[in-house]
Amino acid sequence: MKKSFAKRKNKLKKENNAGCSNGGLLLKDRKGKTPRGGGPMGKRSKGGGDHSKGKKHPRGNRADEGKNTRRCTYEQSVEKGTPTRKTHKRRGDEHRRELLTEKCKKIMNDENLSKSKKKKLIKENKKKVIVENYDYYKKLRIKLNDLLQTKDKDEKKRQINLLYAELKKVQLVKFARTNLGYHIISSLVINGSEEVQKKLWTNLHEHMSDISTFNFVSIVFQCFYKHAKGEQIRKDIHQWLLKNPKTFFTKFASRLWNTVFQKLKTEMRTKITNYLIIPNGSSQSEKIANGMKNITLDILKKDTKEMFETFNEENKMLIRKYLIELVEMLVEKELLYNIVSHNILLTASKILNDDELANIMEIIHQGCEYLLSTNLGNQALIYLLGYATNKHKKNLIKVLKNDICDLCKNSVNFLLIIRLLKITDDTKLLHDFVVKKIANNFEDIFNDYYGFYVVMEFFYDFNQSDQDKFLYVQWKQLVYAKAPKSIKDAHKRKSEIIQPIMDQVQTILQDMDKLAHYVKDKKYLIIICEFLSHSTNEQVIRSVLKNIVNLVEQIILACKNEEEISSKYNCKNLNDLVFKIFAKCGKGTTTLPGILVDEDDIPFYRSLSNVLLPELETVIKSELIKTVNNLLRFLKDNDAAEFERALARARQADNEQIYHELKDTLPTLSHFETYLEFVRGSMVPPHENSG
Repeated sequence: MKKSFAKRKNKLKKENNAGCSNGGLLLKDRKGKTPRGGGPMGKRSKGGGDHSKGKKHPRGNRADEGKNTRRCTYEQSVEKGTPTRKTHKRRGDEHRRELLTEKCKKIMNDENLSKSKKKKLIKENKKKVIVENYDYYKKLRIKLNDLLQTKDKDEKKRQINLLYAELKKVQLVKFARTNLGYHIISSLVINGSEEVQKKLWTNLHEHMSDISTFNFVSIVFQCFYKHAKGEQIRKDIHQWLLKNPKTFFTKFASRLWNTVFQKLKTEMRTKITNYLIIPNGSSQSEKIANGMKNITLDILKKDTKEMFETFNEENKMLIRKYLIELVEMLVEKELLYNIVSHNILLTASKILNDDELANIMEIIHQGCEYLLSTNLGNQALIYLLGYATNKHKKNLIKVLKNDICDLCKNSVNFLLIIRLLKITDDTKLLHDFVVKKIANNFEDIFNDYYGFYVVMEFFYDFNQSDQDKFLYVQWKQLVYAKAPKSIKDAHKRKSEIIQPIMDQVQTILQDMDKLAHYVKDKKYLIIICEFLSHSTNEQVIRSVLKNIVNLVEQIILACKNEEEISSKYNCKNLNDLVFKIFAKCGKGTTTLPGILVDEDDIPFYRSLSNVLLPELETVIKSELIKTVNNLLRFLKDNDAAEFERALARARQADNEQIYHELKDTLPTLSHFETYLEFVRGSMVPPHENSG
């Protein structure tokens, strides 16, 4: 702001020094140089001057030549009411500014002009206006700086009153259109009391239509909406926007719509969207309004899809047609960044048919990356990608290629990456620009809350939406939404992109310390089990299962030495992991549990048995008793000989003594009671019959 004022001041000084303080233009000779006199007329000398005959210029009119006539002074002219040169100039400048403002308004409100054409026309029509009130503006700027630097509440209140008093000397409506005016008014709105806000609002709200033409006016009203201390100002803004829905399609006013929409609750957002998608004009495409004269506010408050269902088939068809035209207008006016536009597109994805949605995607595909800025836009894009061609998806992936890792970790955009993995037929493109980026930054993404879901979804194809995946999530219906343009076999697509992820998971699980770290978090168990199920490398599977057995052995050793194990291990999750591995085989078969993990060709379940049984007394006192029960249950169904060996070892332990010791310290002993049932067969434990 200092630089702009300095430039204006220097410009004024140059013009004053050049002898054109009255606004006259400098005359230049053929070589483009200014005459030595420095002004429009050469400098008078004491002698004959510059007159062709060496005579002084006569004063007064020709009729009065020779008389000593003198011009009236400025004060005399004012007394007589005669307009002075300064008055003429000021009136002329004001007239020129008003004409320029009117021209700019007409250009900005012309819907037939593109954004670039509007800029060009405004630039051609714009004229530089000399700031006559430089000293006054400088005073305002100083007071603004004092206000912003003041921390004391009483002093700040005094500065606000002084600054507001100074604003009475200017036309507030026109002043708000300037950079300085915007900064001063917004500072008063933010720091001022409710009374100051109301006074400013009273002067400005009648000229709210200026938000379509002037950027700073739009910002001022955004400031009012964000910082208003009373609800009435917000209600006034909201009501004005609803009465003037056409303003949404202008550059500056759309920013106020964006601000208002972000602050509204779902019910009011729905109402605004319904106002925009119901045509209310007189054009050929908006004749639907004639058939909807009976629409009430209650209908407009309904969910858009529910409201849509209340209309007859003819009106439904007309609304769908108008909605497509609306989207075309959003693209033409470059409004795809706006959250209101995002909600309109999300609404369109719910009420249009497949052919119309394919048309919508064709319209927005060149700017669809702007939808990623909001949750609503992200949801709309995820739905619409199902109707995108291979070319559309290719263009989007190439636009996002440098931000893939950040998108995977974003609480909103991670769903878009999953959607692209599910429905993109060009797997080479996916591998080069998405999968490869994830694999190169795997642990960073894998350790992230949202990145974990991206990795997890590699193990499921588009047809496995009902697969049990750790927990139910609301976004599942988004990423598995309809995708009629994707024709490649889902299982084949998955198999072509999963290998780089498998390699990274393999590296992690073969590291004993990393395995122990990830087992501590329950959500990673599903990845471990899916990896073991998908891997075709038996050597790798053997290595991972061996690490799980070693992890059980480490926990038993820590329990035996009475160490604190909760900080380093999670017995509960380890129990669940072993249970999931045992569950991977059917009755009478041994798929994962039967994998040989020892040099002596001992299967996983027997290797686990060899670790648990020697230290059974220690194990059944710990949380690992659940793993013992899972092992006994598996052995009973799949290996009778090993089951009898395990029972024989269990009967050697002093189970009753251990039970009574644990009963005094633990609130429930359900797992221990299950263990006793295995040891005693079908007999009811005696402690259940005791009073």
